[in-house]
Amino acid sequence: MVRILLVRGMLVGILAGLLSSGFAWLFGEPQVDHAIAFEEHMRQLAGGVPEPELVSRAVQSTIGLLVGIVIYGCACGGIFALVFAYAHGRLGRWWSPRTPAVVLATAAFVALVLVPQIKYPANPPAASTPDTIGLRTAVYFAMLALSACHAEIGTASRSKPAG
Repeated sequence: MVRILLVRGMLVGILAGLLSSGFAWLFGEPQVDHAIAFEEHMRQLAGGVPEPELVSRAVQSTIGLLVGIVIYGCACGGIFALVFAYAHGRLGRWWSPRTPAVVLATAAFVALVLVPQIKYPANPPAASTPDTIGLRTAVYFAMLALSACHAEIGTASRSKPAG
């Protein structure tokens, strides 16, 4: 049963990744292109030298975007399916499968997306100093880890029997 849930979760994650990459390509990429153009214009005005591209913008905004989001969606779907299989097996048969799925999805969203984004929102190109990218990335992932650990500790403490 776990294998079937894992495969289904990964397939749903792939589908979600395909839909997400289409949305990002239609609505996100034009804004990123505008921000990059603004950044390049400001660099030219300041007399700066253009930085070499490790990966071309054309690859980043098409196949790179698709592959990255689809792989991420597949991984998240698989992890969610495994956590669901664990939680559903522990709750007993009186719960419908929908209840732990909704609870887990809500908890994952709050702990892994909402809390880190509220504390450290993502900055688009040209919105901050490039010198601080490493520090901002490290602080964001530290917040992500703290939020995930706090959610796990809270869940573990509620599941212990009293007494």
